[in-house]
Amino acid sequence: MFTKILVVTDGSEHGTQAVRTAADIAVKYGADLTVGHVVLHGEPPSAFRRMAEVEHLIHEPKVAKPDSKNIPGGLVAFAAAGEDARISHEVMEALAGRVVDHAKQVAHEHGVEKPGEIIAEGDTANQILKMADRIETDLIVIGTRGFGPLKGLLMGSVSQKVSQLAKCACLTIR
Repeated sequence: MFTKILVVTDGSEHGTQAVRTAADIAVKYGADLTVGHVVLHGEPPSAFRRMAEVEHLIHEPKVAKPDSKNIPGGLVAFAAAGEDARISHEVMEALAGRVVDHAKQVAHEHGVEKPGEIIAEGDTANQILKMADRIETDLIVIGTRGFGPLKGLLMGSVSQKVSQLAKCACLTIR
């Protein structure tokens, strides 16, 4: 019935439950399982940034910073903003790696020998649909709630969009 399953997770409990369910289905049907994750955009929560620093998931550049006395103030602020954006992006990429590694471990514990992985950046629902097309999946498994922005207001909007636009079957986990 299913030969290629894509499970997407953001590391939330609903995402982890989606991984468990997808793994059980993959084992039952002998299907390939791929874990997908879309990197969040914007400034990571301070706790995530601190965790990334403590666990050495991000690295400060080894390039000497120029003496700001000789640089106009606007350029210093521009350079600092660019550096903050780079670090924020590194934090989010490091967290994405952790989310996918955890999901693959959960899938393995549920009997999937070698789960694949896909990490993408961009609009979450659109990237999930692109992932599904890329691996020619016949089933997408996704949680209904997660850690995304405005989760209280837009509860389940990503899963709804994916379900409406996907070319394959979708299973939404509550």
